[in-house]
Amino acid sequence: MSVRTFAVVVGLAFLLGGGAILFVMLAVEAPSGSLIPCGNGLGLGFDEPATAAAGQAYVDICADLRHRRLLWALPVMGVGALLLIGSLVSSLNATRR
Repeated sequence: MSVRTFAVVVGLAFLLGGGAILFVMLAVEAPSGSLIPCGNGLGLGFDEPATAAAGQAYVDICADLRHRRLLWALPVMGVGALLLIGSLVSSLNATRR
């Protein structure tokens, strides 16, 4: 396996992994044992009025969880994108020679 092929495979893995990190749903466990849905890293699926009914603190906790998930996923996706772009640019340079 060439270095470019390896970079493409690793770049795709990082890009898809970062996307999976963003789209996995988050939840907070209430003291009663029930789960309060927080949506995903992008905030899709988050119902603020329903969460606020359980308590205003849960709205802040969900916002913090989504923020942390976003801070974790974006660099992973960025590394994957850089690897893919770098491997494509190097393959274009190699075909011009």
